Amino acid sequence: MATRPSADAKRRPQGMKAGLDLPQILRAASSIPPDDLTMQAVADRLGVDRKAVNHHVPDRASLLRLVAVDAFARNFAPVSIPPECDWREASRIYGRGIATAVAALGPLAGHVRVSRSVDALLLAATEALLAKFVEGGFDLETGLRAVAMLSEMCDAYGQGVAGMERDGGGMRDLWLREVLREHPEERPRYLLEAAQSVVSTYDARQLELSIEVFIHGFEGIASAGRP
Repeated sequence: MATRPSADAKRRPQGMKAGLDLPQILRAASSIPPDDLTMQAVADRLGVDRKAVNHHVPDRASLLRLVAVDAFARNFAPVSIPPECDWREASRIYGRGIATAVAALGPLAGHVRVSRSVDALLLAATEALLAKFVEGGFDLETGLRAVAMLSEMCDAYGQGVAGMERDGGGMRDLWLREVLREHPEERPRYLLEAAQSVVSTYDARQLELSIEVFIHGFEGIASAGRP
């Protein structure tokens, strides 16, 4: 009498024989909440053996990074720098684009670092921004340093906003309140007022202030005629 095949036996084999590719894995992984995202969860969603997923992605950390980078690419895709704008407006567009794209990742944000992980995804916009700096009178080195500074600043802002969802508050605000609780003998007037205020250093105004300070700083460099 023939035996019924087990659930594992019904799974397709590993690797390319399973008819599996990386885009399929990313689509399946993107449909799973980050906290529940494991290699096995993706394999179950696709109806394949876990080894089929491992053929394309070595481990969970790599899977989370790939999903985060893929989501960042989709979030940043609409960002475009118009040819008629100058380096100031280009900086605003680029900076807001990075900050918004990273913040939208939520729990996945910690798995992406714009300056290291997704350079290829930013090539067109980065080239356009760098060109604006050179056209605006900056030498290439200064323009490159400006782009790097803006990227890291806006990435950090986006990471902070995403962290608020995860931690229930901004890390700076949580740190300040924790330190004040641990040292009640200290009575720093302005920090106590700040801890009790409704000011958030993770709101849109904070991002705009950061970008404007960046712009004014490079305007000063330009007017002084020095790198």
